[in-house]
Amino acid sequence: MIKDILIDVEKNQIIMAALEDDRVVDIRVEDVENQSRVGDIYRGKVKRVMPGMQAAFVDIGLDKNAYLYVKDIYASRSIEDDDLLKKSNDLPDISQYLSAGQEITVQIIKDQAGEKGPRATTQITLAGRYSVLMPQGDFTAVSKKIEDTDERARLIEIASNIKKEPCGIIVRTAAEEVDKDLLEDDIKELQALWQHINKMQQRGKVPRILHAEAGVIGFVLREYLSTKAHRILVNDKETYESIVSSLRDQPDLMKKVRYYNQDYDMLDFYGVRNVISEALSRRVWLKSGAYLIFDYTEALTVIDVNTGRFIGKTDMEETALKINLEAAKAVAQQIRLRNISGIIIIDFIDMVKKEHRQELLRALREYVKDDKIHTVVVDMTKLGLVEMTRKKVRLPLAAYLK
Repeated sequence: MIKDILIDVEKNQIIMAALEDDRVVDIRVEDVENQSRVGDIYRGKVKRVMPGMQAAFVDIGLDKNAYLYVKDIYASRSIEDDDLLKKSNDLPDISQYLSAGQEITVQIIKDQAGEKGPRATTQITLAGRYSVLMPQGDFTAVSKKIEDTDERARLIEIASNIKKEPCGIIVRTAAEEVDKDLLEDDIKELQALWQHINKMQQRGKVPRILHAEAGVIGFVLREYLSTKAHRILVNDKETYESIVSSLRDQPDLMKKVRYYNQDYDMLDFYGVRNVISEALSRRVWLKSGAYLIFDYTEALTVIDVNTGRFIGKTDMEETALKINLEAAKAVAQQIRLRNISGIIIIDFIDMVKKEHRQELLRALREYVKDDKIHTVVVDMTKLGLVEMTRKKVRLPLAAYLK
């Protein structure tokens, strides 16, 4: 699968588009007025503790206080503990942990949306290209997507041997078959970063920022730039030179970054602007002539599948199945492109046969696997509605491009 990454740098905005086999699969936008805070780490001060809500509000220096839930305070020492915590309803009183006026270090895990402030956690996570460091943990794990037993054992050994002190390390999928030195350097950099952040906690005014994520450029270098990537095209000379400079120690990756100096618009040439236009519209046409309708409320997103101009050549059941399978693929793509999150309800065309409904659910679950944001296809209700959830992290695409 050929992966191209486009970075379009404009005056007050950067647009990143990821393409797989010339098809746009991901779009991210960063602008000066609406920057994402996800991943940023702050030293803040507890303003209010709400035992009835099992939550606290923390002043981190932004216009709205961060929301901190009790489950995001407890520091789990293992992956098993963390899984149990997520499922447990037997939680300690938040007043045992926090009190008004207390200083605390938190990391943003969900951006501010409307009147709601950002959501925070005390369980710090630092992500590198090949690994993830969780300073409060004490475990070593490998991504489940790496299935080879010998490779998993190799990566566990490398990560375990590089630990300087108790911490949690998760080896990412991108580390599969990479050189030992690259993985070790990645973990060392994260450990050094945490040591720096830890020292900064001890001095300075409160509230203050301790660490800021590198934005969309940092995201591209961490999440997309690997030996499996084809190339990264950048249309801004200064940004291009900055990226190349940061990769001088990795020449194999550096040569994948190229300066786009053509006169014509890069996003137009690769069809990205048409994809953006479609991702901002209420109606999306499918190749068959069927179409999707997207409606948004504060609590959920509703997607309606319509037959449109598609008539079919067999019986209605087979026609419904064919449209629904095509729609399922398009729905998964649009959810990712639009960055839809929260509760999602899809009204597919009614099908009588149980095996067809199960086939549709299997297809939809397969299509959402490539999404970097946790997405769950729950089930189909008695009314034939498919329920989904997608973790809320960033604002939707429409919040940046109106």
